[in-house]
Amino acid sequence: MKLHGLDFPDDLLYAPAYNLWLREEADGAVTLGLSAYGCALYGQIFAFTPKRDGWHIDKDRSFGVVEFAKAAASARCPLAGTLLVSNDAVERRPGLINQDCYGDGWMVRLRPDDWAAARAELVRGQAALDAFAERMRLDAFDPDGDSVQALRHE
Repeated sequence: MKLHGLDFPDDLLYAPAYNLWLREEADGAVTLGLSAYGCALYGQIFAFTPKRDGWHIDKDRSFGVVEFAKAAASARCPLAGTLLVSNDAVERRPGLINQDCYGDGWMVRLRPDDWAAARAELVRGQAALDAFAERMRLDAFDPDGDSVQALRHE
């Protein structure tokens, strides 16, 4: 699926208010990463500093800090859970988030406290595109901006 040239794979779940994608793993863990829209908003990412493995993260609390050109922001979590592992490759080369946000640029894996409840608040498919389109409208997002052009795979 595409929106303003940005990819949103339809096999993932999304938390548009957090600009994150989520994928349930076979072992019950959940992988989180920054969506293409989040990458476009931040621009080039220079650092990702996650919380420690084993740390319990409450819903709406930070699982790490993302540093980009002009600022830093807490990466807030759309669900409560225990951080199992962060992506060491992203810590060493944070630009992986921009280069492959849905693949090698994943950020953390969590063991959710209540996956069924959290999953019910996530969206996929057309509902995800509609939610991101509304966020873009509210953010006065420029789909022709330089950070967007760098992410396009058309």
